Order: sequence, then C-alpha cells, then structure tokens
Amino acid sequence: MTKKEFNLLCYFVANEGRVLTYEQIYQKIWGNYAQDIENNTIGSHVCKLREKLYKACPERKFEIRCVREVGYCFEAK
Repeated sequence: MTKKEFNLLCYFVANEGRVLTYEQIYQKIWGNYAQDIENNTIGSHVCKLREKLYKACPERKFEIRCVREVGYCFEAK
C-alpha cells in the first residue's frame, strides 16, 4: 500500500458513514485543490486501494462507496 492509499484509508475510516467530497479528500490528502484533476486522481487511488483491500480481506465487512459526482463514503457492514 502506498502512502497516499494509506492516508486515504485512514481518512475514510476516521469519517466512517460520512460522504467526503472530492474537494475534502483532495485537500486532506494532497494539501491543495485542483478543480480539473481531482476526480481522476482520487478515483485512481481509490481503485487501487479497493483492489488491495479486497484482495487482502475477501470477506470484507466494509465498502468504499462512490457517491456519483460528489465523492466517496466508507461504510462498515
């Protein structure tokens, strides 16, 4: 897991159940906000994070849910 992926995971877990906007995520993890690239950058990192987590925990009790055009939400089941 990369440092960015780890930071994303920590941020998601700390805000479990809350929808985090792309802007919130980008500012927290990257420290600034760039309107044109945040969705692709965040989406790419979340995709890689999901792959690694789901491979490590096939019976996962959590989900990183995409909220279309808003951001992501970490939910424990």
